[in-house]
Amino acid sequence: MQFNIYIFNQLFRATCIISMVLIGIMWLFQTIKLLELVVNKGAPIFDFLLMSITVIPLWLTIALPIAGFIAVNWVFHRILADRELTVMQAVGLSSAQLAKAPIALGVLLTSFLYFNSVFLLPTSFGTYKDLQFNLRNGIPVILLQDGVFTEVVPGLTMFIGSRSENNVVNDVFIQDTRTVDRTIILTAKNGKFVGEDNRPTLILANGQRSEVNSDGESGALLLFETHSLALTTNEKKPSERVANDMNEDSITNLLDVEKSPYPEYAFQRVAEGHYRIASPLLALALVMTVITITLHGQLRRDLWLRRSLINISCCLGLIVGLILARSWTITMPQLWMSVHAISILPIIICGFVLIRPVKYGSNV
Repeated sequence: MQFNIYIFNQLFRATCIISMVLIGIMWLFQTIKLLELVVNKGAPIFDFLLMSITVIPLWLTIALPIAGFIAVNWVFHRILADRELTVMQAVGLSSAQLAKAPIALGVLLTSFLYFNSVFLLPTSFGTYKDLQFNLRNGIPVILLQDGVFTEVVPGLTMFIGSRSENNVVNDVFIQDTRTVDRTIILTAKNGKFVGEDNRPTLILANGQRSEVNSDGESGALLLFETHSLALTTNEKKPSERVANDMNEDSITNLLDVEKSPYPEYAFQRVAEGHYRIASPLLALALVMTVITITLHGQLRRDLWLRRSLINISCCLGLIVGLILARSWTITMPQLWMSVHAISILPIIICGFVLIRPVKYGSNV
C-alpha cells in the first residue's frame, strides 16, 4: 500500500510538470498572433490573457494523455534503475499489484478529461469565440496602423496620423463610398472610437465633410465641431455571434444531425461528438499499455530500451488510429464504433494481460 502511494505521488507530480511544459509550448506557438494584437494594434492586454487561457482546455485533450504516458515511462525507468521494482517483484508482488498506481493515475486523468470534454471545453471555447468575435467586429482601432490607409469595412477607407490612449486618433482622413453614386470625404483633427452592442462609431472633432457625386461634381461642404460616423456596412450584420463551432457545442447537440447549423457538416459534427466521448479514455489506454509492456515478464534493465521503443510505437499507433477513426466516421458514419473501439480495446486487453499470471523468465 505504501509503495503504491509512493509511486502514485511521483507519477502525479511528473504528469503535472510534463503537462505544464507541453501546454507552455503550445501556448508559445499559438499565441504569437494574439500577442501581435497587443503589441502592434492596441488590443487590451486583458483580452489577450483571457483568450490565451480559454483555449487551454482544447489543448488538454491531447496534452494530458501524452503527459501521463511520458510520466509512467520516466518514473518506472527511474525506479527500475534503482532496483526498487526488482525488489518488489522479488518479494512476490504481481504485475497487477505493481500497476495499481499507474492505473489510478490513468483513471484520474480520464475522469478529468471527461469533465473537460463535457463541461469545461464547451464553456471556455465559447468564451474564446466571443472574445474573437468582439475583436473582429467591435471597435476597429485595433486594425488601424499609423500612416497606413486601411479599409475598415467595405466601402470605408481610413487614414490616421497617430493614435493616443483611450481609442483617440489624430489627423483623420476618411473616404466613404458606402452610398451609391456618392463619395463622402471627411477630415478631422482628431476622433474617438466608441461602441455599444458591437456597433462601433467614430466621433470626429474639428473637421470638414464634403461630397462628390458620381459625375465628379462637388456637393455641399460642411465644417463641424463634432460629427458622428457609424463604422458598419449597409448590409445587416448580426449583433450577436452564432455559436456554430464544434468545440463550443455540447456532445448531445453534436450527435444530433437535426441540430447541425450547416447540413453539409452534420456528419463531421457526429464524428466529433463520438471523438469527444472516446478521447478521454485515451489517457487510461496509454497508461495501461505502457505499464503492461513494462511489467510483462522479468524486470531487467537490459530490456528497457526494447520495451520503451514498443511503448512509443503503441502510443503513436493509438493516437493515429483514433484520429483516423474520426476521419473515417466523417465519410462513413456507420464506422462510429471504431472511434470507441480504439480507446476501449487496449484497456480490456491490457487488463487481461495484467491479471493473467506470467512466467518471469520471459524476455519480452
